[in-house]
Amino acid sequence: MTSDFHQALLNPQLWRLEAARRRRQLEELQAFTQRLESEYAQLDAQVRAFLTRYSAQLDAPWERVERLQGELLRALELLARSSGAALPPMPPPRQRHRLPELPPAPAWPAAPADEQAVAAPSLKDLHRRAAMRLHPDRAEGEADRARREALMRDANLAYADQDRATLEALLIAAGESPQRLGGFDVHAHWRWLERCEHLAQARLRVLRAHLLLLRQHPATVLAEHVERAQERGLDALAVMAARLAAQAQELQQQLYIGARLQPGSSLSAAFLAQWQQRWGDPTAPQRNGLRAASSAS
Repeated sequence: MTSDFHQALLNPQLWRLEAARRRRQLEELQAFTQRLESEYAQLDAQVRAFLTRYSAQLDAPWERVERLQGELLRALELLARSSGAALPPMPPPRQRHRLPELPPAPAWPAAPADEQAVAAPSLKDLHRRAAMRLHPDRAEGEADRARREALMRDANLAYADQDRATLEALLIAAGESPQRLGGFDVHAHWRWLERCEHLAQARLRVLRAHLLLLRQHPATVLAEHVERAQERGLDALAVMAARLAAQAQELQQQLYIGARLQPGSSLSAAFLAQWQQRWGDPTAPQRNGLRAASSAS
């Protein structure tokens, strides 16, 4: 148990207030984590919907480009072997980044019996218990009798003043169980609160980390760019598809040329050098503009 618990246990009114405060704090924390859960679910659904659109419009063009690149590389390999030239590097394949998967939320532990379901003792009952524990007739000596008489005077005054806190404090000091005073198991309630707080804080850390990953994911970034372009009246996915179609057309033409070159000729050497430069240069124009589409798919 924490030091706060031990301090609160000295005063039943104090631990009732502290328990109520911590329950309100826990409810606020649970509500905040629920808002983050909803925010993550909404963003995840938006990104997945975008990826569905992306796949519907761009998967086929991408597959055609990659197929033609493979055929062209095989044609270039034949020319390179015949002339002893270096083989152009294959363009990097599309990167497929998986979206982060948020682990399921933990189940909250069952709350202990509600303190409101068990009636706390009345003031009269507290005074009766104090009399049973503190009555001077139960003294073991003169010093003990004097002490008990003073405590009973305090108990009688507290009862007359309707001072529940003083009566409870006198009973706890005399060995009364806090559970009997409060109407619920304080220890179980505190353990439940601490367990729930631990789970809520851990879930909050997981949610924040996964939200950051999802917001920074290439698909999310691309989706945001596409959405901003659409707000300006530009269909970005259609532009990407058009670029891929142009790329495929160029590859088809180059493949036609490469298939008709004589191995070992100056033309085949120039052709090899051309593709050595284009595929070996990450800023080559035939891939420029397609990187965002590649990284998000």
